[in-house]
Amino acid sequence: MGICNVRTCRDTLLWPFIFPYFINSCCRNVVSFSDGVVDKSTGIPYFYLTTLDPTARNALKDHRSSLTISENPLGTCGNADPENPVCAKITLTGKLVLLDANSKESKFAQTALFTKHPEMKGWPQSHNFRIFKLKIENIFMINWFGGPKPLTVGQYLKYEM
Repeated sequence: MGICNVRTCRDTLLWPFIFPYFINSCCRNVVSFSDGVVDKSTGIPYFYLTTLDPTARNALKDHRSSLTISENPLGTCGNADPENPVCAKITLTGKLVLLDANSKESKFAQTALFTKHPEMKGWPQSHNFRIFKLKIENIFMINWFGGPKPLTVGQYLKYEM
């Protein structure tokens, strides 16, 4: 699976894992995300997170995080085990940062998130949901035998579908 397919997978998978660096412990969490509206992918993952959840709470203290997405839920790996290198997976590492609620980027992210996940619009305001983004610093991708494939952040973000 090449970069184009990885970016396509990123758009279709609804529940990847985010790995925030938890203070005094390590944990992962299933999250919903979006990187744009239909046909306007940016490659930058945005999240609608509540501070009632440790993912957002800890990201406010320590921004280091990674997002892992697997090809497996698409059903395109055949009978291959999800860990088999022929079943592509990508990990984006960087900083999970809170966006300024009044910024253009936050408005774009909210539209992208609510378009892909319409029920988010109705989530309780009292739960203090906020918009975060993963500022990608490094990419680890496996899509065949032979180890990770070199892929820079610039190559990933520049790709056009």
